[in-house]
Amino acid sequence: MHKELKEHLIKKLINVCMRIIDKLVPEPETHYPQTRMAERVFQKLFHIYKLEVFGGRFDDVPYQVLGTLKDSNFRHFLSATRKILLYIGENDRYYRAWIGLAFSLAKNEYDRALIELSRAEFLKEYEEQWELAFHCIPESHFQLHKSEFLDMMLAAHLPNLLRETIPKRSCPQNKETI
Repeated sequence: MHKELKEHLIKKLINVCMRIIDKLVPEPETHYPQTRMAERVFQKLFHIYKLEVFGGRFDDVPYQVLGTLKDSNFRHFLSATRKILLYIGENDRYYRAWIGLAFSLAKNEYDRALIELSRAEFLKEYEEQWELAFHCIPESHFQLHKSEFLDMMLAAHLPNLLRETIPKRSCPQNKETI
């Protein structure tokens, strides 16, 4: 099978499965530290997702809100992943332990990547993934803002959106605060 066709079909299958899972898995309540942490992470991810929707990322139409969005595949993916993780973490202590371990390992891996990240590696990885070049960044500036550059390398522009909000009054057609 042609590689692009295979990838397209797999993505379609994942999108259908995520819609079904999102509908079937009940909305969990979080009681344990691991699931409360995961819930906060997903709240931040969903906030960034709404800003991306507003910016026109998914339908190429700016100033949208979730209710008018046609391409909701990523929303279902995010929601289903959240529900699965929280539901399993709340109802099975073994899975809950793995969620806690994942947070510890993710922090350790991020710290390791931050220590080991060189300017040369950042320039190569960023340009390869996001097709932008930052060759003009001096080494001293890179070292001073290394954690921000690592965030950029891992998630492009998305970490910048975490601190952003767009109030209702900024967008007349927008009925909800983003």
